[in-house]
Amino acid sequence: MIKQTLNWYEGEIFEAKFILAFGIAIVIIAFLFRYFGNTPYAKALLIPLLVAGLIISLIGSLMLMSNQRKMETVEQNFMNDNEQFAKSEKQRVEDFQYLYPLSLGISVVCFFLTFIFLAFTKNMYLHASAIAIALFGLTFIIIDYFSKERANIYYEQINHFLLQYQ
Repeated sequence: MIKQTLNWYEGEIFEAKFILAFGIAIVIIAFLFRYFGNTPYAKALLIPLLVAGLIISLIGSLMLMSNQRKMETVEQNFMNDNEQFAKSEKQRVEDFQYLYPLSLGISVVCFFLTFIFLAFTKNMYLHASAIAIALFGLTFIIIDYFSKERANIYYEQINHFLLQYQ
C-alpha cells in the first residue's frame, strides 16, 4: 500500500512540475511576443499571456509544495496505523472527486469564451485574451487527464488493500 501511495504523490509532483514549466514557458513566450512581435496583435498578447502564465505557474507551484510536504509524512502515518491510513486515503480520494467535473466545466467555459471572443469581436485585446483563456482551459484538461487516471488506479489499490481487514 505504501508503494502505491508514494507512486500517487510522485505522479502528482511530476504533474505539478509539468504545469509549473508550462506556466513559465507561457510567461517567457509573452515577453517574446512583446519584444519580438512586429504587429499590434503580437504585442497585445503580453498582459493576457503573462496573467495566464503566472496563474498556471502558481497552480503548479502550490501543487508541488503541497504534495512534497505531504509525501514527507506518508510513510510515518502508514507505519503508525496502516488500516486507518488506508481508510483516510480512501476518504481523501473520494473527497476530491467533485473537482474533476468542476475543472471540466471550467475548461468548457474557457473554450466557449475563446470562441465568442474570436468569432464575434474585432478587438485585438479580446483576441489576445481568448488565446490566454484557451491556454488556461487546456491546463485544466491536462490536470484532469493525468490526475483522474491516477486517482482511479489509486482508489482501486486502496480498496484492494482494505479487503484484507474485512
